[in-house]
Amino acid sequence: MIEAGAGVEDGAGEALAARGVHKRYGGIRALEGAEIVAKSGEVHALLGENGAGKSTLVKIFAGVVRADEGEIRVGGQAFTVGSPLDARDAGIATVYQELSLIQQLSVAHNLVLTEFPRRGPLLSIQRAGQIAEAALARLGLTHIDPRATVSSLPLDQRQMVEITKATMTRPQILILDEATSSLNRAEVDRLFDLVRALRDQGTTVLVITHRMNEVWALADSMTILRDGRTIGRYGIKEIDQREAVSLMAGRDITSVFPAKHSSEVDEVELELANVRLRRGQTPWGLTLHRGEILGLGGLQGQGQRDFLLWLYGAGPGSGDITRHGKSIKVRRPGEALRHGIVLIPEDRAAEGLHLNLPVRWNLAMATLKRRSWFGVLALSAEKAFAAASVKQLAIRLTSLFQPVSSLSGGTQQKVVIGKFMAIDPSVVLFVDSTRGIDVQTKFEFYEMLRTLARSGATCVFYSSDTEELVGLCDRVAVFHDGVPVLMLEGDGVTQDAVVGASFAAVEVPA
Repeated sequence: MIEAGAGVEDGAGEALAARGVHKRYGGIRALEGAEIVAKSGEVHALLGENGAGKSTLVKIFAGVVRADEGEIRVGGQAFTVGSPLDARDAGIATVYQELSLIQQLSVAHNLVLTEFPRRGPLLSIQRAGQIAEAALARLGLTHIDPRATVSSLPLDQRQMVEITKATMTRPQILILDEATSSLNRAEVDRLFDLVRALRDQGTTVLVITHRMNEVWALADSMTILRDGRTIGRYGIKEIDQREAVSLMAGRDITSVFPAKHSSEVDEVELELANVRLRRGQTPWGLTLHRGEILGLGGLQGQGQRDFLLWLYGAGPGSGDITRHGKSIKVRRPGEALRHGIVLIPEDRAAEGLHLNLPVRWNLAMATLKRRSWFGVLALSAEKAFAAASVKQLAIRLTSLFQPVSSLSGGTQQKVVIGKFMAIDPSVVLFVDSTRGIDVQTKFEFYEMLRTLARSGATCVFYSSDTEELVGLCDRVAVFHDGVPVLMLEGDGVTQDAVVGASFAAVEVPA
């Protein structure tokens, strides 16, 4: 282990450093003497559970939050970051998991907004488009139209626009806060190539990610935080993933995934037939069993999300749905909810939560009728329900009236899950639900999913992480071009089998 700050007390070789940093939010200690040193021309990972203080530290570097006490150094010199403009002037650029793009504006306008090109006294729309097109091309993003509005782009493309915006300033220090959480494999590889190129040019890159394999694939060193304190600074070859996770959690992690479903006889929950998600497709069918976790594998963009949205009544497609021998119609989300089908969305901030409302109201929102009489809400019943949900899901907060926006990403995801679990669903659809949540929260999520399945619910789980599908799911349906081309189950659910089926055009079994 390299102690935090060791060997760089004189500032030699350090690009970004924090020592003795404290930050409180009311009664919550977000940072308590945290330390980190990132050297010039290295990729440095910042690891820790949700609530460990990573986001607070990043916001301090970015000028969004001011530390209560402590020292920040940039390029070996003491520096006070008072605003985002100060950070930018110091050569610090930050890419957040929650995007800062203006949805109603075009890609080009977002990219040049802070320095809109002029022709004389007038703004030059043509030049803005040219600058944006060149910036996208540098990252190999020629498929993104600079004229398109940001709101019209899928989430992964919006994330790449955000990254493009940050790198346009040619920063000396680039901070990536869960920047890969919504990217497909090809885009992650492209981003990694960019990060390595920036590192080779002398740029320091600070990476926050909960995908542990990315740390060992990309980083040179890491700092581990726990409960606002620095545990230590490590070279990437000095520690393995299990040790890192144990240090983050403060205890030994012996098992990542809970035991799988063992019953040989499965009761059918839903029978799907004549399904078409896209025009011109050959119709296909799928059986969902009661009490199982069914994974959806394959390359990103092969119809997994489309399938879940169609089954929830929120996306295009056609097909027959039979439940317990009776045909049912699901043409809109309201009908899905009446049939006990719920969806945990991918973009929790935009689709699953009201960020400015308190945790208590977000949790109770989906089941208000159960706690109201003649249109009047029983506040005591609402409070009791919210408190029980917080305890069951181990949601850490200071008050039930704490706004959801103040919670970490993993904690927000727990609130989304708690809201929909109150419906007592029979079928739960998960759209990449572990995106951007920390390792320990993932463990809790896996246990919750398995408990849900043991209680009889059918869980359909799409994840962009193949290892997660293999470790968690009883069966995995591998999708290609909108069709489940292969069903893996039992001992056949392996990483090699999922990846192999993802790249092979396999005929759908009769």
